[in-house]
Formats: sequence, C-alpha cells, structure tokens
Amino acid sequence: MLTDLQRIEHMIEAAELLLRFTSNLTVTEYIASAEKQYAVKFAFIMLGEDAATVSEELKLKYSDIPWGEIKGMRNIVAHNYIKTDEMLIWEAVSSKIEPLRQRLLQIKAELQKTEE
Repeated sequence: MLTDLQRIEHMIEAAELLLRFTSNLTVTEYIASAEKQYAVKFAFIMLGEDAATVSEELKLKYSDIPWGEIKGMRNIVAHNYIKTDEMLIWEAVSSKIEPLRQRLLQIKAELQKTEE
C-alpha cells in the first residue's frame, strides 16, 4: 500500500504530465488532436486515482484541495470517455492544474518534514 507522500508525489507527476501535454497548445490544437486528448485523459485518471486513495486524515488536514472534484473528473473521464466534454477538460488543465501542482508541492514538503 502506498503512503500519502507517495500518492502526493504521483499526483504531482500527473499534474506535470497534464501541463507538459498541453504546453504551447491552443484549444483548437487540443481539440484537433486525439493523441493529446487521450494523453490528457489518462493523466486525469492517474491524478484522480491517487486523490481518491489518500487517507481521510490527509484530506481533512488539507481540505483546501478539491479532493472530490479531482476524483469526479477521473470518474467522468474513465466512465464517459467517448462523450467527454473536451472544453471542460481544457478549462481544468488551463486554469486549475498549475495551482494544484503548486499546492501539492507544498504538501509534499510538509509530509517530508514530518517523516524526518
């Protein structure tokens, strides 16, 4: 079983992949690229899987993280992938992933300090 720190590290990795997959892309280029869409969707699934499995204690301690929304996006992508609203995904990547990544990096640093 993975620790909360390992889950947070995986979430950071997924967020960084999302940013990398969409960097220097316009929304039109994203919509036109099935490859980018699939890559982004898979990264959202990874992000949501780890968000869903961090401990309840961690979720309560860091209640500013939208744990439920992250898991919800994973569920939308995983279960409704053919009809996924690509604009919804694009908006999430463009406006929410970098702030989430920054906050996850802070949480990671705090968790590493408590493990020392």
